Amino acid sequence: MIHAHSPHTQAWPSPHLAQRWRRLPRAVAGLGLALWLAGCATSADPHQGGFISGIAGLAGGGYQQRIDERQGAYQGELSAQQRLQAEARAVEQERAAVRKDLNQANARLADLERRIAQQRAALRVSGNRADQKRLDQAQARLTRTKGALRSVKPGEQPVGDLKARSVAINQDLNQIDSLVGAVSGKGF
Repeated sequence: MIHAHSPHTQAWPSPHLAQRWRRLPRAVAGLGLALWLAGCATSADPHQGGFISGIAGLAGGGYQQRIDERQGAYQGELSAQQRLQAEARAVEQERAAVRKDLNQANARLADLERRIAQQRAALRVSGNRADQKRLDQAQARLTRTKGALRSVKPGEQPVGDLKARSVAINQDLNQIDSLVGAVSGKGF
């Protein structure tokens, strides 16, 4: 038997109140979801966040900003690489010029050795001691210059050092040429 005052049989005082009471769980769930989403950590970097950050990144331009930053970094690296390649080409051209100078110095050194040998042969006949002394000086300097020339490694040494050594070797060759030229009566 059901009593007239049982809660199951009792009617709601107002139909609107009953309708609002049924909506309450949905409203609480919606409010809870909103609070939960508001409590989620978001990041300006869309790569760092989750779903909410992804939506914020799309809507707020975070993804495009990230793309622009990466594109700028790429362009900067590309420019730096091109500058380094240009510098490498310039250094290689300088090394090639030094190699050419060293090859010319080797040829000149060989010619000076030949001239010293010719002058020694000529002095054996005349016996001029001053000229023999000059040839001995020229020979000693030629031996030092030959050693300096052999110690130059164009592929291994800095270009600035190579240029300085090339200039010093050419100065030595000019002095040797002067000594030999004084003996023979003519310069190189």
